[in-house]
Amino acid sequence: MKAFSLLIISLSFSVTFSKAQTAKKYQDIDTLINTYSMIDAMTALKKLKENYAKDTVDSEYWLRYSKANYTFYKYEDAKAGINRALKLNPNNANYHYEKGLLYNRIGQTDSALAPLEKAISIEPKGEYYFWKGIVNQQLKNNQAAEVDYTKAIENKFENAELYNNFCIILAENEKYEKALEIVNKSIALNRKFPQAYSARCKINFFLYRFDAACADRDTANSMGYKKTFTLPDSVCKGTETQKIQYLSDIFAFSGLHKSAIEAYSKLINNNVLKADYFLNRGYCYYKLKDYANAEKDYIVAEKSYLAAKTLDKQAIDLLYDNLSLLYFDQNNFKKAIEYSTKRIELNPGNHVPYIDRGLSYRKMKKYKEAEIDFNKSLQIKPDFFRAFGYRSYLFLELQQYQKAYDDASKSVKLNPKYGYGYMMLGQAKQALGMKDFCIDFYTALKFDGPDAEEAIKQHCK
Repeated sequence: MKAFSLLIISLSFSVTFSKAQTAKKYQDIDTLINTYSMIDAMTALKKLKENYAKDTVDSEYWLRYSKANYTFYKYEDAKAGINRALKLNPNNANYHYEKGLLYNRIGQTDSALAPLEKAISIEPKGEYYFWKGIVNQQLKNNQAAEVDYTKAIENKFENAELYNNFCIILAENEKYEKALEIVNKSIALNRKFPQAYSARCKINFFLYRFDAACADRDTANSMGYKKTFTLPDSVCKGTETQKIQYLSDIFAFSGLHKSAIEAYSKLINNNVLKADYFLNRGYCYYKLKDYANAEKDYIVAEKSYLAAKTLDKQAIDLLYDNLSLLYFDQNNFKKAIEYSTKRIELNPGNHVPYIDRGLSYRKMKKYKEAEIDFNKSLQIKPDFFRAFGYRSYLFLELQQYQKAYDDASKSVKLNPKYGYGYMMLGQAKQALGMKDFCIDFYTALKFDGPDAEEAIKQHCK
């Protein structure tokens, strides 16, 4: 047992000694690199080449070569350097970590994740989890980022940036109380960190702690921070109703629909019975696919708008649009047509509701009526690419493949990033026996065309 214990001590001392020797050996290079100056980076590269040429078999040499090239904006050489270090020492967690940092810093975020995951698999350090969390957050993998930040803390790593990033994710997931707890830790670690005050300003506002939110806004602004969460003076000095109304609209605009419903409900329950609140709350219910409550709110809004002395045409147009979409999504095409028609009667020169009504007619297999509406939309707006795309689909259903091809071609010429148009073009080409239809399916996939992946799987493999 004693011999085994002594062996562990000996190995530990050997590793520590080796790291210390490496740091001492490259001290002049590290000093130059750590200034992040292009001139110093150029000097470091020159010294590596002239004074350390015999060390090109050393992975630490290539790590520094990579770092210097990054500062010198020679990104391909930087990547080559870190890959050379990994080739010489593939089980070094730090090299995988440095590779992940490099790819993230040069904007190749997708490529940063794998080396960071590899670093963690070799050595689960808190710092590695922290940076993996940053990358996942940038990639909008918020659930994974939340796990990463939690793991970083569990592995004894913490800083103000970690807690600030963590609180942002929690707020986006509508976990405001937990977000407040986390951002307070960020401020406790660094009381001169304006980003955290800005984040806390937003969270306090979302928790209806309006005075605290305005105080945090002032603190962040006093530190010269230019991106503080927007809280106008008119809101901070306004009434409770004005504050809740501002908050409601922020929730809805940010896609935080559950929170928006709660805020609009507060206004409505306080007898602030404006039609706009019912319209906006109905929209939030609709986005959550709570169609029954959405319909109730829309109907209340409609009655209120129509009862007003002066018709708010813009608001009623938006309401009719929302109602037509609501019924279309529930396959109630007769009702969808009813409200698209009301939009047209309100403003016959609007090209969009003709498209909406045409789609409902097509769903009901009333092809003549659908084509008339698509034609009318294009008569009003000849460059409306969506009208060409939808009419192309209509012609596909009618097996008029040349017409479908012509319309789809026009749609993508008008909008080269129109994924739906490329899907129609690919299907029309396939029906006409043109062999290059898969190119259009792949282009559709690039631009989020519906069912593009399935079409490729069935016809292009």
